[in-house]
Amino acid sequence: MYKIFTVIFIFLVLSSKAQIFFKIQSKNHFNQARRAILFNNYSKAITHLQYLLKKDSTNANYNYLMGLCYYNIPLKKTNALPYFLKASNNTSNNYKELSFKESNSPSKVYKYIGNIYHYIYDFDKADNYFAKYLEYLTPFSSEYNEVKRLIETSNYAKNLINDSIEISIENLGGIINSEYDEHSAIFINNEEEIIFTSRRKGSTGGLLTDDGKYFEDIYISKKINERWSNPEKISQNINSERHEASICVSSDGQELYIYIDDFGIGNIYVSYKNENNNWSKPVKLEPQISSSANETHATISTDKNMLIFSSDRTGGFGGKDLYVSHRLPNGDWGIPKNLGININTPYDEEGPFLMPDGYTLYFSSKGHYTIGGYDLFVSELQDDGTWGKPKNLGYPINTTDDEVYYFVSTDEKRAYFSSIRDDSYGGKDIYIMNLLSLPERNSAVIKGKIYLKGQETQPVKDLIIKVYDNKTNKLMGQYKPNKETGYYIMILKQNREYTIKCEHKDCEFEPTTFFVPQSSSLFEIENPIIIEPISKIEIKE
Repeated sequence: MYKIFTVIFIFLVLSSKAQIFFKIQSKNHFNQARRAILFNNYSKAITHLQYLLKKDSTNANYNYLMGLCYYNIPLKKTNALPYFLKASNNTSNNYKELSFKESNSPSKVYKYIGNIYHYIYDFDKADNYFAKYLEYLTPFSSEYNEVKRLIETSNYAKNLINDSIEISIENLGGIINSEYDEHSAIFINNEEEIIFTSRRKGSTGGLLTDDGKYFEDIYISKKINERWSNPEKISQNINSERHEASICVSSDGQELYIYIDDFGIGNIYVSYKNENNNWSKPVKLEPQISSSANETHATISTDKNMLIFSSDRTGGFGGKDLYVSHRLPNGDWGIPKNLGININTPYDEEGPFLMPDGYTLYFSSKGHYTIGGYDLFVSELQDDGTWGKPKNLGYPINTTDDEVYYFVSTDEKRAYFSSIRDDSYGGKDIYIMNLLSLPERNSAVIKGKIYLKGQETQPVKDLIIKVYDNKTNKLMGQYKPNKETGYYIMILKQNREYTIKCEHKDCEFEPTTFFVPQSSSLFEIENPIIIEPISKIEIKE
């Protein structure tokens, strides 16, 4: 009998120690998971949560945290649904986020479930879960208003999808895209070169951010025999151990605008191409542009005198707004002006792209009427200088996920943007869409080379082309031809006569006129310009 009691006692002691050990282990895994989630390293958190769920698969908090991780990993958002549904069986208004003893989930789990159903286009189920979450919220609080907007977005998404457009969208392919994030594509030299941003392995410095991803670098690839070359880092002068992202390039291809993360504050820089086709070390734009707030993206007009950029500076409508700055006579950028309530919303506006015509603006927004996340919109500049009401580009261009960083070819037959879709290689990929099925705008592409009379083989350098509408005498735009080739490109409205006035610091020229005919679609005109001096001062080479 004594021996039996001894064995039982030893068993109880060992069992108690094992329980204490497993409890310590579980608490350690919980804390590691919470820390990884704090730094957005969701893949790392999953390994710790898998251990916890093996020990207790019914724990609502473990299921909620696992769902949260999958929800934030590209292409794995739907994996979160079964975990969230199980977590929703036990919710609490007194949820203690950091407590290891917490076994319930927060009522916010209903919002996440609604978001996933919205993501997979089951809008009726999404609305049901959003409505359930509203029951836990104080009416007209910020969270309450946000969920009401989600319900409105579901209803608007139904209408947009029912009114979908026929359009071809393709992944740009595995040479440009990788298992990592690619975005912010810029095309130059008649779309024969692409500049883009990637967080792929092999980044400068090889360092990882807290979320386990590589820092952003800028890459360039050239099209050779209709095939993209292997991307290369654009320049040692540009890429560093920090985040650098491509933003836009000037029409003459000589100025590259870049986003740089200055230790937590995003700023806009510019790099210049030198005579050897190398890019200079980036220079930060003036404080009125690159402020103490975050400036994340920009677009520059063809004449390089107008910059539209995104910023979360104070004084806006909320989140990131779009602002415009005009270049002063001394070359500096003027005080920025908010683009106004037609463009900006209480939510984020991002990724502006101004067409060469100077009056068509594409941008991404979480506001207005979206299908979900960031949607792409277009707005046109009105005669009074304000921007018109934006139009959603529609489905399937826009989806229930994010569509950002839109780039349109000059002839408006193709567009490129960043998105995560079923055929993505991992993270965000760059996609190309064929725009031929869309209604074409009443514009024409005017392009060609500009020469000095009698010197048709040699381009004129440092020339400014000003184009005026003969009916209104309004300046339609200023353009600078490529200083190496003399090649220019502009987009003008059809059925109008225009006057071209060329300016040069050493000479005056006779104005020339030309007419853009009417057509039912956008078309191209090859229009070489030969200018004749009206003074006897010769152009200095």
